[in-house]
Amino acid sequence: MSSTFAFTYTRTHTATYVSDHMRNVLRDIIRSVGLDPSALIDDWETIGCGIRTWLRSGHLENIILEIYRIGQSIPDGRMDFPIHYGGSGVDDDLWVDRTHLQRTLAKIDKVPANCRYRVVLEARPGYPAVEGFCDAQLMTTNGLIRRGAGTLVATPDVVAQLSYWKRK
Repeated sequence: MSSTFAFTYTRTHTATYVSDHMRNVLRDIIRSVGLDPSALIDDWETIGCGIRTWLRSGHLENIILEIYRIGQSIPDGRMDFPIHYGGSGVDDDLWVDRTHLQRTLAKIDKVPANCRYRVVLEARPGYPAVEGFCDAQLMTTNGLIRRGAGTLVATPDVVAQLSYWKRK
């Protein structure tokens, strides 16, 4: 019984830790490409609830930030944060590599001022319902190339990686 409690406590704690830090990471990315993060902050109660719920249940696979212009089919920018369960394996490991994020952001171009953005959560089948979420179609990545950038957030049981997409 105590191992179940320990796992539940750890997953709940790390879900909150990852969610809170992903809000800050997404805000920093949005600012760095030249956009206003107000919509992200305004919608964070819903987005954060989805992230925490699906991290706790083990269903969250990816957090995606798409930056786009209305009417375009290919995003002007995209960042993916694939989620891996199993974590770092170190009991007291909780960190965010902010220096690594800043180095990665230096490689990403500014976007036109008329761009918008959205956060999309990809979850495994069977995910619990979260109010405010519905099915969404991602924009095509044809003409873009994915660059893996390593681990951004690490906890004992969850790791969020980082990749970004650039035009070929």
